[in-house]
Amino acid sequence: MKFRLFAASMLALVTTVMMTSLPATSHERLVDQEPKTGQILEAGIAEVKLSFSDDLISLENSAGSEIVILDSDRNPVNNGCAVIDGRTAIARADIDKPGTYQVGWRVVSGDGHPISGSFSFVVENNAGYIADPDYLFTECANPYNPETLDVEVQTPASLYWLLWGSLPLAAVGLFLLLRSKNKSSGNNRKDPEEKTEN
Repeated sequence: MKFRLFAASMLALVTTVMMTSLPATSHERLVDQEPKTGQILEAGIAEVKLSFSDDLISLENSAGSEIVILDSDRNPVNNGCAVIDGRTAIARADIDKPGTYQVGWRVVSGDGHPISGSFSFVVENNAGYIADPDYLFTECANPYNPETLDVEVQTPASLYWLLWGSLPLAAVGLFLLLRSKNKSSGNNRKDPEEKTEN
């Protein structure tokens, strides 16, 4: 009985930690993106397209919405302006320098809450493409400001979800292990009323 109580307590603790540690998902969320994290693109006009679970708020001149693309030296290759169209946010940049690029984004969800995130992709230049230094996808009211939008260098998200995903499995495994030990120890006990044969 003590083993079962302990296992149930562990399971409740793990569940509580997960519920309080994971972000709330009641607001709109990112459901798809192009390019994918770690995707390799050929040099040229790179389009970042973010798709969300519901319509975004589009303010005048895309104020409040940013998609900034930084090169491996953390220099912006676009002005950070994003075009909002229903559930999507789009930005483009003309890129010729090979390397890893970080994307940082922030939009306003339909319920008025700002949501943000970041990811990275890779550019290769196998054809000797030369970018247009005057390329401008769009203008907006709030060009990129590094003081208001910090683009974090991404670590593999799979490690984070593997860590949290393993906790409930470990708790269930512990529960089943202790339960089977408890049953086996109970089966090894002899019934006091059971008579042994001579």
